[in-house]
Amino acid sequence: MSARNTAGKTLINHWQVGVQVYSEPVITPTFLFFVAVAVVGLGLAAVRFFSPLGPFSGMNDAYAWGIWKTFNVMTLTALGSAPLAVGVAAWVFNRERLHVVMRTALVSGFLFYATGLLALAFDVGRVWNFWNILLPWRWNAHSAMLEIAVCMPLYAAVFLAFENLPLVLEKVYDVGSERTRAALRAAAPTLRGIYPFMITGAYIVPVMHQSSLGGLMLLGGTKIHPLWQTPLLPLLYLLAAGVAGVGCVTFILLITCLHFSRPLEFDVLGELGSVLSWTAFAFVAVRLGDLVWRRQLEAVFRFDAMSVLFLVETALILIPAVTLRARTVRETPRRLLNMAILACVGAMLFRFIPTTVAFNPGRGTSYFPALPEVLMTLGYIALGIAAFGVAVKRFAVLPGTTAEWRYVHERTGTGRATVAPGSAS
Repeated sequence: MSARNTAGKTLINHWQVGVQVYSEPVITPTFLFFVAVAVVGLGLAAVRFFSPLGPFSGMNDAYAWGIWKTFNVMTLTALGSAPLAVGVAAWVFNRERLHVVMRTALVSGFLFYATGLLALAFDVGRVWNFWNILLPWRWNAHSAMLEIAVCMPLYAAVFLAFENLPLVLEKVYDVGSERTRAALRAAAPTLRGIYPFMITGAYIVPVMHQSSLGGLMLLGGTKIHPLWQTPLLPLLYLLAAGVAGVGCVTFILLITCLHFSRPLEFDVLGELGSVLSWTAFAFVAVRLGDLVWRRQLEAVFRFDAMSVLFLVETALILIPAVTLRARTVRETPRRLLNMAILACVGAMLFRFIPTTVAFNPGRGTSYFPALPEVLMTLGYIALGIAAFGVAVKRFAVLPGTTAEWRYVHERTGTGRATVAPGSAS
């Protein structure tokens, strides 16, 4: 399926349809609020470079990782897995309807990773030494963090950035001069030639580091509660990333399309809900099967603090898995939104709990994030939200109808036209 102009020339494939939000100004009170939160957080992070760590963190020798890693890296990168999860569903399992939401998944994933890496840069303290990662002979091959340190920046800066390149290039093509357009046309064959290799890397690299984050927690040994400590942590962390990724892109699409009055077809909603349901079922099946295999199932029903936490976390993922098997639920925006939120929270809890809540190093110590840690984390999140708002208003990120895309393309030869009166945008 494709959209064609009056001369019969193909303008864009149906699964590539995306339309920027022309009807909304970039600078709004909501945008300014998130910018203000980001400024506060980034300001504290900048001061953190020139200050001892103590006033900025609740960390100690027993809890050497604060929420900068346990939440920003372990948890938020799961939400940034939408390109991987949706991409596998669309390309590998041939869920063709999901191609229309790939741009939203790619942009949101890139921003989650970019802000996560920014947070990590402030966390490590001596970010100016990061260039050593380019010198393999200086690598510590015995470090569990090495693969993560290599793969996360590589995925964000190379593969995700390349996948988002069409958004930028089509905008440059629309607003650029004829010389610019000629240069882009000349570069197109080269870009198409390397595209399959970049897509391959865009699937392999995140699978590696998402599972490695789970492998990293294996080093905690008996310090992590048996309900979470398992040799299958790499697989479970990867599956949880899939649940969080699909749930997150579903949440983003529903919220943004509601806010900007964008159209979103019921069959697309249903497809997202179905993929979320099966991914959640896969996670729960592996999780419960692992407990049976390790003979830890009785620990689930002790009804102590860890048992209740496990039951809540599992229920948050199992409820969407079961409920979304009903087509009426999948194609009802409010219900789908609620289920996406539950799935995201459940998957995030699974990724976060072993790092902090179910982690007991002994020594009579405890950890609770200091206020600057919380404010910095909120600042990174606010920065990503503000950047996403700009992206959807300046680039064709959100899905739109084929007719609307044709109108925008043919009326906006320079990318400056407004949306047609009466259109659903």
